Amino acid sequence: MDKVKVEGVKEQLKGVADFTVGKLTGKEDLELKGQVEITNGSNKKDLADFKDNINKGAVDPDNPSND
Repeated sequence: MDKVKVEGVKEQLKGVADFTVGKLTGKEDLELKGQVEITNGSNKKDLADFKDNINKGAVDPDNPSND
């Protein structure tokens, strides 16, 4: 895995933790922060996958099933 993909997964996990803590404690701001981190992490991971597919010469780089 490349560095950007790892950062994306880390951000997603941090977002899940923040979202869960916010949900359990009733802190809407922390819950929303977690949702944003999940989305940002997912976008970073998707971008890394897209770039990886381009480097592999995939016909449809936006399709995650390309090998």
